[in-house]
Amino acid sequence: MPLSTATTAWPRALAREAELAALAAGHAQRFPWYRELLLRRGVLGSGDLSGLPVIGTGLLGAHYYTAQHPQMPDASAYHTSGTSGGQRKRILYSPADDDAYVAHRRLLFGEFTRSVPRGSVAVADLGTGHAAASARRVFLELGFTAYDIDFTRPVDEHIDKLNASRPDVFFTMPMILDKLLQARPGLDIRPRKIMVVGDVAPLAWRAHIAARFGLRTEDVLDVFGSIEVGAIAHSCAETGLYHFHDHIVPEVVPPEKLAHLTEDDRVPSRQEGSGALLLTSLARRYFPAVRYMTGDAVTGLHRIRHDGREVFAFERIDGRLAGDLKHGERVSNHDLAQVMAENFPGRPFEASDEDGLIISVVADRVGDDQIAAVRAAVDRLAPDVAQMIASGLVGPVRVKAVPLDALRSGHAKRRLDLKEG
Repeated sequence: MPLSTATTAWPRALAREAELAALAAGHAQRFPWYRELLLRRGVLGSGDLSGLPVIGTGLLGAHYYTAQHPQMPDASAYHTSGTSGGQRKRILYSPADDDAYVAHRRLLFGEFTRSVPRGSVAVADLGTGHAAASARRVFLELGFTAYDIDFTRPVDEHIDKLNASRPDVFFTMPMILDKLLQARPGLDIRPRKIMVVGDVAPLAWRAHIAARFGLRTEDVLDVFGSIEVGAIAHSCAETGLYHFHDHIVPEVVPPEKLAHLTEDDRVPSRQEGSGALLLTSLARRYFPAVRYMTGDAVTGLHRIRHDGREVFAFERIDGRLAGDLKHGERVSNHDLAQVMAENFPGRPFEASDEDGLIISVVADRVGDDQIAAVRAAVDRLAPDVAQMIASGLVGPVRVKAVPLDALRSGHAKRRLDLKEG
């Protein structure tokens, strides 16, 4: 397929600006706080990305995640880990949002599994949230015999169900798949296609998984999504890049531009380069996904021509910049800082989700009672993570003592969230 860096302006620039203006106006009607923000900036009715506000965790925590939304009586609610106020985040989907998400996944998965006969078995083994709730519907609409596995069940039950159903198509999370492959008695399945979502799955990992199952690397698809935005992007074997879905307008911003962002700060739009990722979804209605700050860092955002059309693409996801980590499900950075302050007061630490959740704390030793206290606190503050640990799908939180010069960050209390490699 032809591949080249796009050198001309976006061919639908004027139409896209009108779409963005209509999108922002719709969110202003649904969310009064967003309307006030646009009015204060004087950009109500504008489709210029540079003028529209960046939507970060501060605004969402104050106005969306725990707020009541009586104007959306038909909404479905999905919950994830806590906000700084201790309440769980609630993300709303309209019926149209659900339909759009399923359509995006159906299009992608349908193309990816086109060599697998319809009627074959497809199994989803995911955590919680919208992807897990929607997976079976996607597979059924594609014509597969579809099953999903309850993430609350112990890992040996996952193995038994998978070995019994022997899926031709398997949709799971990298961390869960790693755990399943380590379990005994062993996983004995021969899927023809594997899709993963929820954790960074670099090319080397996908190649290893493909070899483990006797597949080609291109038979393992890495899917990038979030409960806030929905379907975002996916790996492309032909180009070696990640391609954004058509409803996504991505931007990158230098991370330092977002470090002390206020509601009134204006952040120029940049649709090429590397940095912190901002996303706008033209399909999302019950979440204000306009210049939404995802907390992810990406490398190499640019526009390409592929298969006769222009698409946004990027090279890789470098990891998390702020907000939360992943240990099967999300762990709030705020919650983690609180846990460490209670159990290791004044001690510098870092946290990484590089190989499960590992907390490195500056200390001569870490006692068993301290580890137990940290784990109990994480269980309390992130119940979905606690359930996945109890089920054996992810390992327990690890805490290790390190000398000060072993910390990778330049600031004593900075938490390092990036997966390296």
